[in-house]
Amino acid sequence: MTSMPQPHHRIAFLLSQLGSDAASGFEQALQSLNITASDAGLLRLIGRTPGVSQRVLSKQVGVGPSRIVAVLDRLEDRGLIERRRSRTDRRIHEVGLTEEGEEVLAGIRPLAEAHELTYTECLDPGEVEVLQSLLGRIAASRGLSTDIHRGTTAEGSDSAGRADAAARKAAAH
Repeated sequence: MTSMPQPHHRIAFLLSQLGSDAASGFEQALQSLNITASDAGLLRLIGRTPGVSQRVLSKQVGVGPSRIVAVLDRLEDRGLIERRRSRTDRRIHEVGLTEEGEEVLAGIRPLAEAHELTYTECLDPGEVEVLQSLLGRIAASRGLSTDIHRGTTAEGSDSAGRADAAARKAAAH
């Protein structure tokens, strides 16, 4: 008995191509705000959880505390975030957005929505919903978050590319 040849789908390849293209395009879209996708991802996380500790951010992003500090230093230097000692535990630094950080965060959403539209405008609304559902299922089956990419490092380190890539993905839609 002869076996039927298996179809050659190349889904992982297409996902990789689209992921790379989407990350690059999102980085370009953010240039108008003078931020990186890494910055956008952290601003989004901080905006969702005002007063979040550096330690929690470090865990959410998947890097060591010393690495997240470098990224937060950069955002603080830009006036986008502020850190303060916790009133309940002086060992903990809580992170929040400044007014300028809130404004930049508000500017990210329309850019992200326009960016996403460039990928979905060729689909009808029902297809977009099916695609979202299928990609969510694939991500879940791989143990991936649908909200944040893990494993970033601080910009300026030997692994800076991974830092920006992971946070870039966190920021994307």
